[in-house]
Amino acid sequence: MTLCAAILAGTALGQESAPPGLLRGVLLSWSATAGAGAFTFLGFENHVYSCSYDQKTYLERDSLPITFARAEKGDRLEVVTDRPAGSSRCYARTVHILENPRTYLTPGVRPRPKASATFATVTPHGDLTFTGVVVRVTPAILTLRSRSGEHKLIHLRPDTRFLGEGQVADAGSLRANTTVFVRGGKNLDDEVEAYQVIWGEILHPEE
Repeated sequence: MTLCAAILAGTALGQESAPPGLLRGVLLSWSATAGAGAFTFLGFENHVYSCSYDQKTYLERDSLPITFARAEKGDRLEVVTDRPAGSSRCYARTVHILENPRTYLTPGVRPRPKASATFATVTPHGDLTFTGVVVRVTPAILTLRSRSGEHKLIHLRPDTRFLGEGQVADAGSLRANTTVFVRGGKNLDDEVEAYQVIWGEILHPEE
């Protein structure tokens, strides 16, 4: 299915509030009022998800912060979603607009899309997510306690990104007993590494 056809098919389906976690999809629409609003995107198996955002949502393209005014329908998204306590409504903590694959043409050779190495280098794509309370943080290790009480050791990289209250932060800003969301993956030694650590209060966007 082409991107255009997928968008048209998606808009014909009912919307549902996106579940918490790390989701990828294609931007369908968005609305904004005084820095807050909502957007819809076409996700896995043609699910159309809706999600709200506000001034504390971190939105970026090419590793630079932007606003939804610079987003375009059809943009590929990677969204870290959450839900405020006692609510079933999706809230976007971070939205990454992914670079579209580039096509390189060589005479006599079938065109092949090739992803930009810049984005892959600056922002690794992790397939693991964790939520827990910070027990201890050092320059090299983040120790989390899950809801079940299990302790998880997560290695911090030199390029691990920290987002606190929607703003870029550093490891020194992270305190014990803070609830965080971690996106990461495993290195060659089969150790879990953090690519992104996010924390902060979820604010309800203005209606």
